[in-house]
Amino acid sequence: LNTLGGAVTLNMKSGLSFSGADAELSGGSFGNLTGNAEYGARLGKFALYAGVGGLTDDGFRDRSPTKLFQGYGDLAYEDGPLTLHLSVSGASNRIGAAGPTPVEMLAQDRRSIFTFPQSMKNEMELTQFRGTWQEGEGLTFSFNSYWRHFRQNLIDGNTTDVDDCENNDAWLCLGGANEFPDDVLFDASGNPVPANVLPAGATPGETDFTQTDTNTLGGALQLSWVSTLAGHSNNFVMGASLDHGRIDYTAFGELGTLLESLQVVGSGVIIDQGQNPNAAPPIETPVHVDGQSTYGGIYAVDVFDITPALSWTLSGRLNTADIKLTDLRGSALNGEHTFTRLNPGTGLAYKLTPGLTAYAGYSESNRAPTAGELSCADPAAPCILDAFLVADPPLKQVTSRTYELGARGRFALPMLDGQFTWNVGAYRTDAANDIRLLATNINGFGFFANAGATRHQGIDAHLGYRDARWKLAANYSYLDATFQNALALSSNSPAANEDGVIHVQPGDRIPLNPTHRLTITADFAVTPSWSVGADLRLQSGEFLVGDESNQEPKLPGFATANLRSAYAIDDRFTLFGEIQNLFDKRYYTYGAFTQLDGLPPNLNLTNPRAYSPAPGRLFFAGLRAAL
Repeated sequence: LNTLGGAVTLNMKSGLSFSGADAELSGGSFGNLTGNAEYGARLGKFALYAGVGGLTDDGFRDRSPTKLFQGYGDLAYEDGPLTLHLSVSGASNRIGAAGPTPVEMLAQDRRSIFTFPQSMKNEMELTQFRGTWQEGEGLTFSFNSYWRHFRQNLIDGNTTDVDDCENNDAWLCLGGANEFPDDVLFDASGNPVPANVLPAGATPGETDFTQTDTNTLGGALQLSWVSTLAGHSNNFVMGASLDHGRIDYTAFGELGTLLESLQVVGSGVIIDQGQNPNAAPPIETPVHVDGQSTYGGIYAVDVFDITPALSWTLSGRLNTADIKLTDLRGSALNGEHTFTRLNPGTGLAYKLTPGLTAYAGYSESNRAPTAGELSCADPAAPCILDAFLVADPPLKQVTSRTYELGARGRFALPMLDGQFTWNVGAYRTDAANDIRLLATNINGFGFFANAGATRHQGIDAHLGYRDARWKLAANYSYLDATFQNALALSSNSPAANEDGVIHVQPGDRIPLNPTHRLTITADFAVTPSWSVGADLRLQSGEFLVGDESNQEPKLPGFATANLRSAYAIDDRFTLFGEIQNLFDKRYYTYGAFTQLDGLPPNLNLTNPRAYSPAPGRLFFAGLRAAL
């Protein structure tokens, strides 16, 4: 559902597959303390599994502490053809969510952050009831039902476009020509805001608060039938799913003072420019929205063995999505959108030899816009990125067509005791009406738009070797991610024209998609009790967010190395350690552009490039116990 390139299925542990108990405790750089424990047991037809984990970390960057806690439990019942699972999971995470920092500040201190506070609190509870019934050897019925609650609170200190009115410095203005009275700033009580709400000479700032509270219910039924059709083996699967979610979303911005330390200190004034009848877009106003989404799906897959070595797959899925928004503060955000699409797929797999299989396939998929995307899609009235919603025209759903072919196999060499495994695959995914979040030349504001056709094509390759003492692997990815038609896009890039627009040409690369990735790993058992390992990760450069026209220098590529070792004291206790980024390389994981106006006078920044730095050399050590 809503995947354009593929999906991952995870089988969770249960007492049917795991018995015993173990625990692990480790610590390391920047005050990191990590621990987890699990227990599994089977009692007749019942089985129990429970696992907990968490960490606390002061953070590599300034003011970026993290505290995570997760738990999972499963009660299983197995009696002949019937298997049932009742599972619960939960998480409570507090994250110091530092964003990218201007490169001139990083050159002075790689740990520095740009405006704060920046924090995120996530809470989640999930309950699932699922089961299977095996009727003989060929027929299987299965079901899955769930309830999920998610709550997120974001606090984000920023610069602001609020400033003294050009023609009357006794009042504050926002947007337009920045002149009193038309552009005067209004608060949530409907009053114009005087300049004396901030200390004399203060640099205005803003703290944005958002809260998302979501409850989702869903279920699926599936039938799988393995049989013979016209004398050939055949595997048929069909099913249906229904998911319904309800979202309560609030957001508002509080006017504050941006100190020389780049901390925003609140004033208690809530910005509500919607109260000003003469305000010019973008209109910043508090938001309270109720969103409801209902997704339905019917699908079928058939795998038919044309010969014992050649299999043909044919599939189809009908998706429907209904998304409704209700504005709880008025009617501007009200809207309802419906999307429907049938996605076919087909493929062939041919077993050339016992150790070599080739495959080829074609599939289609779609992604309906989210409620947040639908509510922030008007370039004339952009919203604060990831924070505020405005009433906008509808977006089209994204559709994709994927072609893939490849081969996989295994082999051995006479001079080696182990076995090699390998696979190589080529793919192309063409997406129509791709949705992108576009930045504007108004600091902190952006909007979602259908950005034409895009193409992701490339090659993935893997080679691995394993014997009694060695585990070796090399994984390589080549990605060519490009725009396929000419576009005029909003951007805050230095290459944008005076209207904040860049011109994208067919073949321009999509930002934050590196062309080359290579990972090499090696583990060696020095003795039956002692093992050592290392990995090397290389990644090529990528264009920054906002540089869809590829006019600016790329975010630099990087190469890093890690070392690890483990020593089994006995059958129960194992010591382990790890060094990450062994050579203390300076590299960056994200890049974008930021507006440099509205900063305190002690900062004189001229380069709008902003990066998210990776940590330097890190050390970790711990103890693992099988209880």
